[in-house]
Amino acid sequence: MDNNQYISQDMIKRQSWKYYFAAAAWPLYLLVLPFVFSKLGLFTIFLMIFPGVFFFTWVGFLMHESWHKYVPNIPNNFFYYIFSWMLLTDPQIYKMLHGGHHMNVNSWEDKEFHPLGKIKNPVLRSVYNYLEIILGTVFIVAVTSVTIPFNSKYKDKYRFKSLALALCAWIIFFGGIGFLSHVIFNLPARTIIISSIINVWVCSFTLHQSQLIEHGNVIGEGDWNVRNLLTRNLKSDGILEKLFLFLTHGDATEHVLHHTLVKVYSRPFPGKVPMPEKAVYIRLKSYLPILGGYL
Repeated sequence: MDNNQYISQDMIKRQSWKYYFAAAAWPLYLLVLPFVFSKLGLFTIFLMIFPGVFFFTWVGFLMHESWHKYVPNIPNNFFYYIFSWMLLTDPQIYKMLHGGHHMNVNSWEDKEFHPLGKIKNPVLRSVYNYLEIILGTVFIVAVTSVTIPFNSKYKDKYRFKSLALALCAWIIFFGGIGFLSHVIFNLPARTIIISSIINVWVCSFTLHQSQLIEHGNVIGEGDWNVRNLLTRNLKSDGILEKLFLFLTHGDATEHVLHHTLVKVYSRPFPGKVPMPEKAVYIRLKSYLPILGGYL
């Protein structure tokens, strides 16, 4: 993977342990979560935020970085598929869409972020946006999973056998963890299912807020250079901003860099690569009006 003078190959190779750690930590967390939920009930929400959101977003970003093959000393394809299945996604969807996300950033043509494109009916658009904000990435993944197999641009590339393999992997992974939770902690299926559903929502909601901070309601006119610079970056000088960026692994700190220098693995190294001169920065207090505009 190409790099630049700011980040050495040794620095990047030292990131490899994170892939192995996350691949073990996320299932272990899912195994223990129902037991904690059986004891604490809804107070388990604090565990779902940390380490739940922390592990969930970590697996998500490492899946993304496996797609880019940023770290050369790990089996990237293996981790890409494993992390995809661990997040209840069909790996082929992201494979087909993520390149287009970079090419069509901040436009309706970005099918990863806007799978239905521009919805002209204002009522339907409002309903869609409410569901997207409330449900988070789960909603976007569901919409892409339903629409991409029939999209004229992607349907010839789509393979239902990939979906079948993903379904098997989900059953083995989540079914296996649920069964172990039942056997080890003697928990009823109801406790395991309810805690898992709440956990998925909390994690999905939080991750998508990070994505909306970066790209939400940003539709630019003009060429890629113009649209790219509209990408927002979250300032890290406030307590709430620091907490949010910690939980989401700093993805929104300098996100425009990932689009500007796509071959440079900059996310784990904030401050190492100079930001574009016209980069857009916001704080969390500015995010609420953005959500209001989105709705």
